[in-house]
Amino acid sequence: MKESRLKTYILVFMLLAKIATIALILFHYTTGGLEKNEMISALTLILPLFTVYLTVIVKDIISNPYKEKANSENNKRMKSSISIMTFIVFPIYFFAIVISVNQTAKGNMSGNDLQQIIGLIEGVFGIYVGQIVFALFQKEEKNK
Repeated sequence: MKESRLKTYILVFMLLAKIATIALILFHYTTGGLEKNEMISALTLILPLFTVYLTVIVKDIISNPYKEKANSENNKRMKSSISIMTFIVFPIYFFAIVISVNQTAKGNMSGNDLQQIIGLIEGVFGIYVGQIVFALFQKEEKNK
């Protein structure tokens, strides 16, 4: 897969994941599945990392506003291992958060459990997501 295409997939996935996560948390709050403090703590723990990743991605897109040429640096083919890792780690990260929020809304976990699980998810999967995002989207800063 070409780097520019993989970057586009990551951008779209991260935007949709952020919107879906916010919507899910607010849905469970408005329907009574999450208490106010659970909703606030979930948003407080989840959104900053999504925002950090999206900020790096958007900064890269804004700093490269022109369409890539067919043989440009950003249009090189990526190792398949990077693409595979991206398509495994990103969905697991998102679905782990969704499942945790849903389990709390169902009453199977407390708000404190949710905080601990989100911290664990961020520690395990968030690190890998960050490595992928920073490796693909911060190349120019590394070379300076």
